[in-house]
Amino acid sequence: MKKGKFIVLEGIDGSGTTTHSNKLANWIRSKNLEVMVTEEPTVGAIGKIIRKYLFSGEGSPPVHALLFAADRAEHTEKVIKPSIISGIIVISDRYVESSIVYQAAEGLDIEWIEAINKFAIEPDLTIFLDVDPGIALARKREVREKFENIEFLKEVRRIYLERIRVKNFPVIDASRPIEVVHEDIVRCVESFLFKT
Repeated sequence: MKKGKFIVLEGIDGSGTTTHSNKLANWIRSKNLEVMVTEEPTVGAIGKIIRKYLFSGEGSPPVHALLFAADRAEHTEKVIKPSIISGIIVISDRYVESSIVYQAAEGLDIEWIEAINKFAIEPDLTIFLDVDPGIALARKREVREKFENIEFLKEVRRIYLERIRVKNFPVIDASRPIEVVHEDIVRCVESFLFKT
């Protein structure tokens, strides 16, 4: 059985990672390939605790980082790895880069965040959806999570872009209309999936 692929969409809150993960999955299905969409934080027990913390503002940065790492450990072992082994293309709406940049923006040491996420597997393709924090927050609903403020997201975006320069992830301007952004994502994924 052919091994699947692991694709991750990254970006600040309001960049469209959820919308574009689902649109990308629909495009992949149209190519008669098996695909699944997952997300972080997950819908599992640890993910639910994280969402409670984010909406209530509870917890300190180390607590957030450890919770995200625990959620990711379970997610990787129970969902991502088995799906890839089964030949499924897995699209994750965020993964380890989100933890690194968000928790680094909260003041934590990047090496420590990477250390508690050592079990995380390397995605085959990571795409960064780039958008100005002002535009991103204008897209969001009224109820805002802990991380959804403009100054914090400016710092998150700065760290993302700094890391991308080193890791050379594809960057797509997500401030444009959804269909235009989707077309760019498709071009990027198509060349990756069907390269000769």
